[in-house]
Amino acid sequence: MRFGIIGDPLKQSVSPFLIQLLFEKLGHEVAYKKYEVLGPDLREWLRGRAAKGLNGFNVTIPHKINIIPLLDEVNARSAPMKAVNVVRKTDGKWVGYNTDWYGFVKAVEINALDLKDANVVILGAGGAARAIAYGASKLGAKRITIVARSLPHGVLVVKDLKDTISPTLIETTPWDANAIEPIEQAYMLVNATPIGMKPNIRQTPLGAELLENASVVMDAVYNPINTHLLADALMADCQTIPGLDMFLYQAMAAVDVWLGEEQDWKSIDLDEVRELTHNKITGFKRKEQ
Repeated sequence: MRFGIIGDPLKQSVSPFLIQLLFEKLGHEVAYKKYEVLGPDLREWLRGRAAKGLNGFNVTIPHKINIIPLLDEVNARSAPMKAVNVVRKTDGKWVGYNTDWYGFVKAVEINALDLKDANVVILGAGGAARAIAYGASKLGAKRITIVARSLPHGVLVVKDLKDTISPTLIETTPWDANAIEPIEQAYMLVNATPIGMKPNIRQTPLGAELLENASVVMDAVYNPINTHLLADALMADCQTIPGLDMFLYQAMAAVDVWLGEEQDWKSIDLDEVRELTHNKITGFKRKEQ
């Protein structure tokens, strides 16, 4: 089987390591390759030789939304989010799925959080933000606020999701002083932008003083694991959730999509998979005993 990931940039992506590790643990051989594809080249790549040789692929920044019109169809559950991060070839057709929302839900669950009736603030208005908003609604969040660097993008997210996630309320605000009040009222704050992602590890989407009232801060960025935002959140006594948690479970769901059924994940030592992926990201090498 042959899979890959498309996006731009991809230098920081650890998807090849994690996907190949998961398939190996399940007893399957798989080839997985990075394909750096610029936005204007997306249609050409999808119709080209490289894509034709694949059984499926992951989709990351900046293509999660723009790829949808180029696909043959989108899975019914994923369609309302209007964002795709996994594509599977089925009977010669490209079918899109979203597993990011599941990764978010599992990350919340394994960290023993309860989002029922909670206020959740999501920084960003791209594909990851859409999936996280959908996942938060599934967990019973009362209100979701999309803080958008481009307000029209935030307005579009609200328009696309408001009926799907009802009765959860969803609203948007520009990334300026207007965002301070909802951020200060948030139980959970989630960074769904690439700000702070390697190599720009000193960047952070928010000043540390804005984290003082939050109970939980999550960063969808997984490389580095301990982002500047999460370090500030720890200093503010917030519970923190690293992007590695969401990354792991969205990848497991992607494997389920590609293999056509849910795998026996209980037969795999997920703690070991997490540790190996953590070590790959951080560059840690265990000394030989």
